[in-house]
Amino acid sequence: MNVGLALADGDLAQHQQQLQRLQQQVERLQADLAAGRQQQSEQQKALVETEQTLGRVARELRETEQGLRRAQQELVELSEEQTALEQQLEEQRESIEALLRLAYQQNNQPLIKLLLSGQRPEDMARQMRYFAILNADQQAQLRQWLQQSERLAEVIDDQRQLAEQLEQDRQQQLAQQEELTRQKNRRAQILANLTVEVSETEVELERIRAEQAQLDELVARMEAELADLSMDFPAGEAITSARGRLPWPVEGRLKARYGAQMINSTLKWQGWLIDAGEGEEARAVHHGRVVFAEYLNGFGLLMILDHGDGILTLYGRNQSLLRTVGEWVNAGDPIAEVGLSGGFNESGLYFEMRRNGQPENPANWLVSR
Repeated sequence: MNVGLALADGDLAQHQQQLQRLQQQVERLQADLAAGRQQQSEQQKALVETEQTLGRVARELRETEQGLRRAQQELVELSEEQTALEQQLEEQRESIEALLRLAYQQNNQPLIKLLLSGQRPEDMARQMRYFAILNADQQAQLRQWLQQSERLAEVIDDQRQLAEQLEQDRQQQLAQQEELTRQKNRRAQILANLTVEVSETEVELERIRAEQAQLDELVARMEAELADLSMDFPAGEAITSARGRLPWPVEGRLKARYGAQMINSTLKWQGWLIDAGEGEEARAVHHGRVVFAEYLNGFGLLMILDHGDGILTLYGRNQSLLRTVGEWVNAGDPIAEVGLSGGFNESGLYFEMRRNGQPENPANWLVSR
């Protein structure tokens, strides 16, 4: 079921107003986050900007690749149609030539010759009807042949235009790939500089604590804002009813489990870190709406979905975000592309379940495997 279509038409205006309010609330939260970034080091600021650019370029590259695949498929279909038309025209060529010769002979036979032939009137009338029928059939076949010839010319022209568009798209894709490479190289240099800045373990621990606190504050404020909005969810199975049966957001092994102690730290994981390659699609685990799609320190490009009943799901460390605030999504819909944003060296998806603002073990919600 498409949750977006589940809303009654009469509620559309109210729904749009609620989404506008939600967008305004999120923009205010984002402004607060941006203000907090003023206290970061220059290297951290540069990392944020670079990873946001990486997300934008990766999303544009994805869209260009999808367009290329569609155009290539269309080109294949046009080529198949061209081949079929050429075969049909070749099969009809001999019969068309014979019809043209016959038509020429008929049109040059004086009618007076037929009238003075001495044939009986009924025989002459039958022959005239035969010629009329034959002429109509000839005209129909000629019209079909001409239509097919014109369609063949159109197909060839469409192929030419599409090939030109494909070349433009290919050049655009190459430019995007070059920009992506430049941004990745810049990111690597920034990370190297950051490593020097946070060489002390205590400094690194303090950074992680601050990032977790920032996420907790963001979720708490967002819960309050969402409670004020009181937006109704479309009909469908509640996420609480699907507890223990939710699909995984990506296929991959667990690199870190909820509640496990972080390496060289007294801090514990509040969610899962799932191994996944760069560019792999992260998918919604249940239907809901996007309430946050922005960069957050320590979590990179972060997507937060509201599923109602006080349940939020968080998807972090992405290389690009495919949805915007206010969009409705269904279970299994792609919402982001996995990456390593947030200052990390290995790609993977960071996933959290939150209930009334508090982290919960995803193992209690997602299907066992």
